[in-house]
Amino acid sequence: MRRPLLRAVIPLLGLLVSPAGGAAAPPANNSQIGVWSTALYAAPKAPAPPASRKALPPEAQCIAAILDAEKAAGITDHLLLAMGFTESGRRTEDRLFTAWPWTVNTEGRSHYFPTRDDAIAFVRATQARGVRSIDVGCLQVNLRWHPDAFPDLVTAFDPVANARYAASFLSALRRDHGSLESAIARYHSSQSERGEAYRQRVTGNLRWVAGALGYLETLAAGPGGGAASFTPAERGRLSFLSGLFADGPARPLLPTQ
Repeated sequence: MRRPLLRAVIPLLGLLVSPAGGAAAPPANNSQIGVWSTALYAAPKAPAPPASRKALPPEAQCIAAILDAEKAAGITDHLLLAMGFTESGRRTEDRLFTAWPWTVNTEGRSHYFPTRDDAIAFVRATQARGVRSIDVGCLQVNLRWHPDAFPDLVTAFDPVANARYAASFLSALRRDHGSLESAIARYHSSQSERGEAYRQRVTGNLRWVAGALGYLETLAAGPGGGAASFTPAERGRLSFLSGLFADGPARPLLPTQ
C-alpha cells in the first residue's frame, strides 16, 4: 500500500455490489495487495471473526473464510475469491489450486510456509531486519499501512479475520471512489498503471473461479467426519476436480513465488 489515498476517514456503512465482467490480460508479477500510505487514511477496523465452523486443513481455510466473508458483505459474484487467488494463490504439491493462508509477500516476492508459526517467525525476522512493508495472509493485508487491522500477527494470519478485513476495506474503497473497478485497482495501488494491471488479473481469475466454483466449494467444505486433514480418497477427488481446471487459458493467474 504505497500511495496515499485522498480521504482522511472512510466510513464502513455500505455493502459491496457485483462487478461488471471484462477481458483480462495478465501483467507481470504484481501479486501483493497494494502498498498505500495511511498519512491521510484511517483503515477500517476488522470485524471480530466468528467461531470456526470446523477444523480445516490449510488448503481449505482461505477458500472457506473468503466464501463466508463474501456472504457477510453481500458479494454475490465471488469477486473476493478471485482476489484471493490473485493475492495468495498457489498450486500445492498434490496439484490442488487454492489460496494459501500462510503466505507472506515482502520485497516483491511471495513466500508460502507450511504452518502459521513458520509464517509468523519469518515476519518477525523480516521486521527485525528493518523491513516494514509486509503483506500477510489470504488477502495479503499490508502490516505497515494497515497497522490497526489486527491486534497481533496470530490474528493477521487468521483466515476469517483476514478475509473479513479485506472485504470491508474493498467495500470502503468502492464507496470512496465511486466504482468497483476503481476500488479493485486501488486495493493494490493508487498508481493507475499498477492498479489497472492488478484489476485485469482479478478479472481473469474471476472467470476461472466462476468455472471452478464446484471444486472450490467442495474444497471449502473440508474433510468428512470432522477430521483435520483430507483422506487419500478425498484428496484424490479434489485433485481430479482441480485438474479439470488446471490447464488452458482459463487457469488461475497465481502470484510468483
